[in-house]
Amino acid sequence: MLAFRRSLTRALAAPTMAPQVCSSFATGPRQYDGTFYEFRTYYLKPSKMNEFLENVKKNIHLRTAHSELVGCWSVEFGGRMNKVFHIWKYDNFAHRTEVQKALAKDKEWQQQFLIPNLALIDKQESEITYLVPWCKLVKPPKEV
Repeated sequence: MLAFRRSLTRALAAPTMAPQVCSSFATGPRQYDGTFYEFRTYYLKPSKMNEFLENVKKNIHLRTAHSELVGCWSVEFGGRMNKVFHIWKYDNFAHRTEVQKALAKDKEWQQQFLIPNLALIDKQESEITYLVPWCKLVKPPKEV
């Protein structure tokens, strides 16, 4: 029994490089080919938040030329620090594929937005989300 316990302990303690699979259970019908939102979370390297936000502010127009940015938020305190959220809207998965192909060809976006920001990001997560049927997105009035 002790030998089994030791081997089990070693097996459970052994580092693994297997990818983590995330899954969620839907509580309603799935939308397979309709509007969806890509919820991106950027975990920034310590002390790089201001540099990242300045570059986003200066060059976000290069990214929004390809698809609609629904929202952008940053964490100032509480929880894990140095975190930024983007929500991108897509008409369907084909639209997202078109946007990704266009971004791969957009040298200005790559040079001014993507490459400088990659050096500041520690980790990124991306989730596909759907708006619940009873919720409507409304854009705030333009600031003067």
